[in-house]
Amino acid sequence: MARLFVFGIGGTGSRVLKAFTMLLASGMKPGHFDTVIPILIDPHKRLPDLRECKKLVRLYSKINEQVYRETADLTEGFFITKMQTLKAASTDGALRDDIEFDEEHDEAFGDFINMTGIHRKSPGTMHLLSLLYSDSNFRQSLSVGFKGNPHMGSMALNELIGGPAYNAFKSVFSNGDRIFVISSVFGGTGAAGFPLLLQNFRQSDKPEIKNSPIGALSVMPYFKLSEPGQTSDIDSNDFMTKTKSALTYYARREFTTLFDSIYYIADPGQQTDPYKNDESRQDNKAHLVELIGALSIFHFASASPTRRGMVYEYCLTENKKQIDFGNVGNPGRTMMADRLTSLHLFSKLHPVIRKNAAQLSLCKLNDFTEAFFNSEDFTDNEHGLELFLSQYHKWISELEANQRSFSPFDLGAGRNFSTLIRSGRNTTDRHLFNGIFKRPSDMSDLLNRTAMASGRNTIKRISGDRKLCRYFLMCYQGTGDFIDSVIKKGKA
Repeated sequence: MARLFVFGIGGTGSRVLKAFTMLLASGMKPGHFDTVIPILIDPHKRLPDLRECKKLVRLYSKINEQVYRETADLTEGFFITKMQTLKAASTDGALRDDIEFDEEHDEAFGDFINMTGIHRKSPGTMHLLSLLYSDSNFRQSLSVGFKGNPHMGSMALNELIGGPAYNAFKSVFSNGDRIFVISSVFGGTGAAGFPLLLQNFRQSDKPEIKNSPIGALSVMPYFKLSEPGQTSDIDSNDFMTKTKSALTYYARREFTTLFDSIYYIADPGQQTDPYKNDESRQDNKAHLVELIGALSIFHFASASPTRRGMVYEYCLTENKKQIDFGNVGNPGRTMMADRLTSLHLFSKLHPVIRKNAAQLSLCKLNDFTEAFFNSEDFTDNEHGLELFLSQYHKWISELEANQRSFSPFDLGAGRNFSTLIRSGRNTTDRHLFNGIFKRPSDMSDLLNRTAMASGRNTIKRISGDRKLCRYFLMCYQGTGDFIDSVIKKGKA
């Protein structure tokens, strides 16, 4: 089956890939691709956000494997799309990491390029490099990335080509696969890595890579940082200048022939409280731009490119500080409203089912016992469902708390669902969640829909020794029925 290779470059790449993983967990499918292979490129190995993204990808992958490993015929469900690491897809035992494409470098940039040796063997070359790079560039450690210096990144990242990870990628890539690249244009790692990867893909000696459809998300400024200080010398006042410079290069005709589809997104004007400027942590909340950026991957995976150089942009329905399903824009609402709501309902439904398993008929009929819910499939602190749901709650809460805010749900709603959905109360579009249920609704309605789903043949035909799969599918269909019948149509 065809696979989608998603390269996430730099901090923005990790953040968009995190949002993409959440949407995959909701049951959204990337076109006809049944497998996604995420690959991260970031020299800043100690960055907490990079580590969190890797943990989330591994967590998703493990849940998918546990639930669907013997159910190849299922086409819909939470976590239905397989996420496979490059190391798992390859037979190359030389790969040190299963997700990351590059290795850690602790030395200074000058040591990395062997400045001393260059000066000794070719003084003229060293004089040229001195025109291109400052003394601070030469002294800068690569362990914290390129600090908005793409001219450094382009040289350092060039080492990736021909390395073990790139060779493993070449060996497993086959006809029908696609490539998608996530990067920013206002920093150093993404701005350098994106053109470098594109050029090497199109110059590959492997026809499957050279001729494959390639999509890309280029993220322009959407946040600002506090003024540079002791914890960082990155100046967000330069973001727009760097963006204009990168876009001038991207607009060149010879560059537009390298990609099939490119997606641009930005939101430079809504943040009034800057993030803390700390290059060692970059502890920023999840952002709406990252979520919408993740939608571009689904769009590309579902489209049939007809020519090179297609450009896409995104626009909200309303320019407001708080965004919900009513004003996020028609494409976003169409693509994710049902599925993200289903995942949110699942996150509320599961704790109730687990707590009341001994009394609920749907648990008794399916042998969902206390021991079942206490198993590692739910409770393990590395690959359990409840860990993922806690990560989901953290992510959706950060989206609500950020500027601009994405707040499709009332996160304080308990068992009463009457105001659970925040989404365009004044709309007349009957297909859009309107923020007001057609009748009073609560957790008992969701439980009833889930119980009804458990009696379907699609659930019953899953053998009793695959209870985990049966449970996930039951909750998926139950939440979906609740959305269709109670939220949209208001039936009892």
